[in-house]
Amino acid sequence: MIRLFREPKINQKSRQQGVTLIELMVALAIGLIATAAMLKVYIDASRIYRFNDGLARLQENGRFALEFIRRDVRAAGFWGCNSDSALSNVINPASNSWINIAAGHIEGLNGTARSGQPDTSDSITLRGAFSSGVSVTSPMTSTSSDITVASVLGFSKDSPAVISDCENADFFSISNTPSNEASALSHSASGNNVSNELSKAYQTDARVYQARQITYCIAPGANDAIPALRRLTNPSASQTCSANGDELIEGIENLQFLYGEDTDADADGNGGDGNANRYLAAGTAGLDIDRVVSLRLSMLVRSIENNLSSTSTSYTFNGATITPDDRYLRKVFTTTITLRNKAK
Repeated sequence: MIRLFREPKINQKSRQQGVTLIELMVALAIGLIATAAMLKVYIDASRIYRFNDGLARLQENGRFALEFIRRDVRAAGFWGCNSDSALSNVINPASNSWINIAAGHIEGLNGTARSGQPDTSDSITLRGAFSSGVSVTSPMTSTSSDITVASVLGFSKDSPAVISDCENADFFSISNTPSNEASALSHSASGNNVSNELSKAYQTDARVYQARQITYCIAPGANDAIPALRRLTNPSASQTCSANGDELIEGIENLQFLYGEDTDADADGNGGDGNANRYLAAGTAGLDIDRVVSLRLSMLVRSIENNLSSTSTSYTFNGATITPDDRYLRKVFTTTITLRNKAK
């Protein structure tokens, strides 16, 4: 027996059911709220990231800048194993190799003393032998003979150098092109030297160092809108730190130096206890640079990017509270550096 099955009838009304306009509007509203919430989270996270990244770079720039200055300040006035030894200089004062050692191992200049940098920012010039030196391998046969050294790496023609033992030190300009084959440094009277005669014929207990005059200042960097720490080494007569100095660290906005004087010492800087009794700015009446035993540095560092904070943030620097008209991050770094050497 065959049974016939009838196909169930489909309700046509059920096929036409869908989302109503009200339901669609509610869904869109919920979607917009969720999108707005996610967008706010993204913007807040991006702002926090920019703030933390800007703060990290600011702190890093400050630490690097302090280390550059601290290292060179500690070496200032070093002329060999005895920095109080008699100093002789045969370099021609009119040449680009000239280092004015008579001006002292450290020289401070207030803000307006150098053009091209902020009026409120100081600069400083340091003089010394900023290297570990190389040993003299053969005794000099006369005061005019070449100096044979263990290595000529780092020495170049027309650059200033100093040869020193524990009794004497002589400044001279290298007159030859040093080569590893010869390993000798000449100091002929032609060129940058007024004489080829040193104060003595040095023996193998002497060492030869690269002599340098270094100036630190604040000036615009590669981007004119961003201040930077600049360093000028062994400048010619026409060069200035602000115009010719190498850019070291960007975002350094201001430098202030105070010079710690040991007033217990005599006029030659002898007899003191090595501790600063007072800190004075460069050029202050009564400040004796030969009795300066330490340096107090205050440095204002600014973030590279603007609008990292929601409002303008006041800061206190060099005894004044300032509210800038921008939204850069700023931080003040302060340190005291002991001068290990002093000029005679």
